[in-house]
Amino acid sequence: MAATYIQGAKPWSTIYEDFRDALEDRGVAVTEQRDEATAVLKIMESKSRTDVLTVDISGKVQELLLVHMIRFKLTAKGQQVLLDEQTVTAKRDFVFNKNDILAKERESSFIRRELQRDVVNLAMLRIMTAGGESP
Repeated sequence: MAATYIQGAKPWSTIYEDFRDALEDRGVAVTEQRDEATAVLKIMESKSRTDVLTVDISGKVQELLLVHMIRFKLTAKGQQVLLDEQTVTAKRDFVFNKNDILAKERESSFIRRELQRDVVNLAMLRIMTAGGESP
């Protein structure tokens, strides 16, 4: 994994940036040229969703569940599988206050961003373990 190419995410996307930063923090060079790579991290899916957990007596939302999931796999040059397809999910409850919508929207955005970082870190634990390195 000395030089890793990240496939399936745009270089300016936050998921790409999070994986790039996590890899570089662990001493792995990230390349934008696939033919220079010794490994390919393929991000097959990255998505967020919001589920309603509770409503009040009038049917207004009180509590939400924010979820972020990624699906990825790692291959070496020549298509040798280093880590089979993996799915990592992070969830967080979120209390919704209908009287403070703008603040709750900012808080929700912040939590979504943190959930994405959490799933990237969980994915990195699996990647480093598969590579025989300690996280």
